Amino acid sequence: MVACVLERGWSIEATADRFQVDAKTVRKWRDRFLTEGEAGLLDRSSRPHRSPNCTPRAVRRRVVRMRRKCRWGADHIAHELGLAASTVQAILNAEGLGRLDRGDRATDTEPVRRYQRERPGELIHVDVKKIAGIPLGGGWRVHGRGFAGDFELGRKTGYRYIHSALDDRTRLVYSEIHDDEQAITAVGFWHRAVAWFAAHGVTCERVLTDNGSCYKSRLWHQACAATNTTVKKTRPRRPQTNGKVERFHRILLEEWAYIRPWTSERDRCTGYQRFLHFYNHHRSHGALGWATPINTLAAIRDNLPAEHN
Repeated sequence: MVACVLERGWSIEATADRFQVDAKTVRKWRDRFLTEGEAGLLDRSSRPHRSPNCTPRAVRRRVVRMRRKCRWGADHIAHELGLAASTVQAILNAEGLGRLDRGDRATDTEPVRRYQRERPGELIHVDVKKIAGIPLGGGWRVHGRGFAGDFELGRKTGYRYIHSALDDRTRLVYSEIHDDEQAITAVGFWHRAVAWFAAHGVTCERVLTDNGSCYKSRLWHQACAATNTTVKKTRPRRPQTNGKVERFHRILLEEWAYIRPWTSERDRCTGYQRFLHFYNHHRSHGALGWATPINTLAAIRDNLPAEHN
């Protein structure tokens, strides 16, 4: 990660996107390397040297035992043990027992929280993923170190924006790469996505997006109204609500964007079209019983179990 920034001239944001971490993390490791060299890249324990106010381990165990055995609240446990309620609640939160409504009373196990719509088109997840552009002629991975690429010559490659629409039930996806994430671009993409899904026999009933500016615009709402699609929004600061398309974008980074050293933006876009075909027609999904999206769609039409690929 540090080499991408210091040797290859990548920006902090592009490097963070490449390694799926926050930009602050990239800066932290870069600064450690500049200050301490390779020794600064070794992991450090986050445990403090002293914790004079830490609750004894035996007491923490009693708190957990009471929670699991009696299912008491933090106030009740605090009264029994002579602790502050806030201390008990902090212990329960650290052990994943902070809420009484989580877990089965008999087995004390955490249920898996998942949802899946019953029919194709009932809910379409839409989102945009930003990735760094490819330098003209490829970068150092193609030409070797010392190559005077776009960064060294002062030319910026900019960013590309991947607009994706994914069906909740079948995971069938339509996606395009654009130069921006403006409302007019998102609207044009949505009209093409609706037509593409319709060609596959899927009617888009509802669309779920985050609260990005392009999805809050009047143009977006007018476009959805024109396609008879109900607009839904995710909860603020809760990307998990749109997790299926977020997972798709993670797959893109792992299996397409950084799988090989692309020589140009055109080369990468060509590879993207091939990857989309692979994703829809040939890539098995565990959430679909290891069937492909297109096979799942066909099985739902015929009311048959989806074939494994």
